[in-house]
Amino acid sequence: MSRKSEILHYIQEYKDRDSDYWALGNGNNELFFILIRYTENSWLNLQNELENWDLDEKEILANALSDEQSWHYIDDISSILNQRSLLFSYIFSSIDTAIAYDLFDNDRVGFIFKGERKPLPLLIKIQKKLRDVKNSFPSIYNEEKHEVINNMLAKEIDFYK
Repeated sequence: MSRKSEILHYIQEYKDRDSDYWALGNGNNELFFILIRYTENSWLNLQNELENWDLDEKEILANALSDEQSWHYIDDISSILNQRSLLFSYIFSSIDTAIAYDLFDNDRVGFIFKGERKPLPLLIKIQKKLRDVKNSFPSIYNEEKHEVINNMLAKEIDFYK
């Protein structure tokens, strides 16, 4: 079984478990154990495969990638931080607006700024997704958090000017 299908298979097998299964480390740790063995090519294949995943599968992966608290393989976190952050950023920029809101509201969106600078086209897509989230949920949207994230994005985008 290829590593990319191993990730999807694991998520599909356990996706109906309650959120504690994922958030308290069991699910996220298993995904991390798979991801630390990835090559650069495996990460690219996984990114390309995501367009065929269900929304809930993407959301589980996004939450796992940005989870900085339940990893038991702490020494290996830094070795794939760039890949995790980049993949999370791609997921965030292309995921359903309601799920993007959940990631924003649960303070996951800051994970975009971890690791290496993201490509300009991706940063622009993220900025657009944040606008979509803000416009879709105006009565419950956290303006202060948006301001902070938007300013960080603007600084990253300005780097390319």
